[in-house]
Amino acid sequence: MDCPWCGCGWLFICSRCQKAFTFAEAFEIAEPLTKIAVRVMPHSNHGSPTKKEITNWLAWMNILLKGIKVGKQYVYLDGWIISTSEKSVHVDGWHSRHDLDFVPHISALAGKAHLSEILGSIEYWHSTHVEDEEG
Repeated sequence: MDCPWCGCGWLFICSRCQKAFTFAEAFEIAEPLTKIAVRVMPHSNHGSPTKKEITNWLAWMNILLKGIKVGKQYVYLDGWIISTSEKSVHVDGWHSRHDLDFVPHISALAGKAHLSEILGSIEYWHSTHVEDEEG
């Protein structure tokens, strides 16, 4: 999950069409998260999700979406949703530790260097990789 160099570690995936997006704007919808979970989880698990998987997914979404403000724009990086108004990124993600004095998605708007040098770079992701507790 979140293989960084293919893009899934830094792109949002649309829950309807499965297209990838660099930026997302938060807005409120009437569809409950439970219904979204049932729709999107088969794509990642290759089958119908169990009740436990849905419960775990909902718990994670509640954590991930905490602090998100309707109308604001965000980027995704390695398990974190980051406001486009942030000036830097200092987080321990699912894969890597990111200590950047800029948000690479934003800086890539001025020039695509950060797309290839950071977000899409196997070398960057390997050099910042953090081993999990299980090794």
